[in-house]
Amino acid sequence: MKKYLLLTISLFLTLGLQAQVLQAEPRAERHQAASPSGIQMTATINPTSSQMWWGYFVGNESVSYLGTQQAETFDCAILIPANHELAGPSTIKAIRFHLNKATIISGASVWISKQLPSAASKADYYQSITVKNLSNGANDIQLKTPSEINNEAVYVGFTITIKRADYCIPVGGDYAENSLFLKTSNSVPQWQPLDGYGKLALQVLLDGGTYPQNIVTPHDFEPAVVELGKTVDVPVSITNGGKDNITSLSYTVTTAGVTTSEKTISTAGIMYQETASVAFPMESDAAPGTSERVITITRVNGNENTSPANSARGTLTTVATLKSWPRNVLIEEFTTEYCGYCPEAAAGLASFFSTYPNEASRVAVACHHAGFGTDWLTIDASNQYTWFYNDGGGTYAPAFMYNRYAFDGHTPVESRQGSAAGYKSRVESFLGEPAYVNIDLQAEFNAEGTAIDVTALCEQGWEFSSLPPRITLFLTEDNVKAHSQSGASGQFIHQHVLRAVNATWGEPIEWEEDNTAQYTYTFSLLPEWKKDDLKVVAFIAPYDSSNPTNCIVENCAVVTPAIQSAITTAATSASCPVLRYSIDGRRVSGNSRGLTILKMADGTTRKVNVER
Repeated sequence: MKKYLLLTISLFLTLGLQAQVLQAEPRAERHQAASPSGIQMTATINPTSSQMWWGYFVGNESVSYLGTQQAETFDCAILIPANHELAGPSTIKAIRFHLNKATIISGASVWISKQLPSAASKADYYQSITVKNLSNGANDIQLKTPSEINNEAVYVGFTITIKRADYCIPVGGDYAENSLFLKTSNSVPQWQPLDGYGKLALQVLLDGGTYPQNIVTPHDFEPAVVELGKTVDVPVSITNGGKDNITSLSYTVTTAGVTTSEKTISTAGIMYQETASVAFPMESDAAPGTSERVITITRVNGNENTSPANSARGTLTTVATLKSWPRNVLIEEFTTEYCGYCPEAAAGLASFFSTYPNEASRVAVACHHAGFGTDWLTIDASNQYTWFYNDGGGTYAPAFMYNRYAFDGHTPVESRQGSAAGYKSRVESFLGEPAYVNIDLQAEFNAEGTAIDVTALCEQGWEFSSLPPRITLFLTEDNVKAHSQSGASGQFIHQHVLRAVNATWGEPIEWEEDNTAQYTYTFSLLPEWKKDDLKVVAFIAPYDSSNPTNCIVENCAVVTPAIQSAITTAATSASCPVLRYSIDGRRVSGNSRGLTILKMADGTTRKVNVER
């Protein structure tokens, strides 16, 4: 979807409120997690054995909202073509559509018609809705008179009138033909298809047709790694082609021509047309090396899997020793003072930090003043980072990246979450994963207070990337008074402002034989930067200049620079150690057994191997 672009259809802007429920998944396939707290979902209509919910919009897709700059009536519809494989011979029993601001709706109805009607009440089938019965989220409207399609082409839609200008047209996923038609009482007086904003978040409850069942297709999975003698959960993307939710899968694993016995695992209710990630446990090989693994889905909910493509392939590398660390999350926001919706996004992120301190403690943030024009806080690196949008239609703000991961497979950049819980869901989708690199980050002002000396002690658990990993350092500043922030009332204060970068795309890491590395850098400070509000962020990621989706952050760290200790050459020799660290990055009071890293008084570091 194209959000916040300057388009000829000037009335449309996306607000980016996310409102769909799904579990957080491992890296191979992630989804939007739970809907924002406080949203009351309308009771859903559960299909019987002869029914299924269908629509161009898939039930698990995130929902965003379009709107106009004035209060008016919206007519929204999809087209079911003649002789549709599923809907054609069926009867429509109910209509489901999404809302985000039910309290501002003064009138609503659903309708079905062979032609797009001049008004909802002139449709072939029309049913008004009691407004007080509507709520935010999915609304299921049981039809008083079921509508037989009889293989004819029909439009299915809903109409809402809003009391004030806002964003109430629900869309999700990527646009598909016939998935979004719109007319409004003022701004768009004639029906027109909209092909740049996703699919209308509408579904119909079909009854009486022949619907697919027990069809599951697994997709080839990314390379995985496991330590000798252990088991690892390998995420595999699974697509449900059957009408019933998947609650269990039976499978076998084949390695070098040898197939395991059938095993069964439970899943969290994967819906029709949904692609979700399922973790399959795999045992290591008997010796270090890489082998191909083939997963075959044999049964769905206890029934035979009828998919003609029932297998997925990937590789598993067994290593003698494997080390991992907790994975932290780097959030990068694109924002400018010209962006009228950026203050709301900033408030949402701040609410996440205050509401969920445990999750927020593992988050580092940097704000790039780019994406919607530039302002006085823009630096060159931030302009270059708009490359991540990877979108020929342009850039927009507010926008976010989470560990530079492309949730949609196309771009790491996405619109803001609708609540603190929305940010939490994105962050949580990473926190349960291991990271195969660790950063022990140290930062200290020099004696004059004119620079910050940074030392990053790094260690990798294995060669996790086919591209050389790079380390990037950000210097950020909090509590920066805005000059003129659009959309803000009173004095707006910027947080997490990116002030400087060691290198836009990072510096290559020079690993030692023991998989450790040390990187040092000095940030020169400008007088106007407030020292008490500066932070240093470090992260390690590969850089693929040809693919913005192949630059995923493996791990990150953030510190507040320390004031340099009052050490003089008379009191302390430059060759004396002042700090000691174990190889796993822990501060120690003395040399620990094995490799110990010493930070010397002159800022250099040394390694010593202690045997006792």
